[in-house]
Amino acid sequence: MQLIKNSPPQRAVFRPFGVVFLLAGLAMGLSACASSTTAPPGSTNADYGAVDGQGNIVTTRPNMRKKPENSAAGAMAAIPFKPIASDTLKGLSEDDFKDKIGAPEMIRGEGEIRVWQYRSDQCSFDAFFVPGTKGAQRELRHMLARMRRGNQAISVQDCLDQIVKMNLGQG
Repeated sequence: MQLIKNSPPQRAVFRPFGVVFLLAGLAMGLSACASSTTAPPGSTNADYGAVDGQGNIVTTRPNMRKKPENSAAGAMAAIPFKPIASDTLKGLSEDDFKDKIGAPEMIRGEGEIRVWQYRSDQCSFDAFFVPGTKGAQRELRHMLARMRRGNQAISVQDCLDQIVKMNLGQG
């Protein structure tokens, strides 16, 4: 009986080549991430301003909106606010609704349904108008309110009050 000598598997021969190829691939991948222009550590490639004569970046501040000042004269000249109950709006035509609330910021169509959107600084208010009987104008069937930032709840009435106040100030 003849014993066959156990020879190492053939993959042992290819292992050094595999390691070399792996390292070469990593090196090529990292070099591809390098920028063609040199940038100091901690900087980005975003343009935040102009460069002065000594190579320093001179940043510019964006124009910021100023908050209105609360003055006694402004408070006395404030327009009185009379809330509109949201439940009294259901069933109104688009024209009647526009007369009470004002023009929407955006109108979008979903088939025959029209959605009017109003926005205040804090919330968005959607009014859904559905076709009435044949030949009649669309009428308000549903209202929806949501906060513009965050996920806090807001009632339809509270958001509607904000929209009405905002429209009073523009009128």
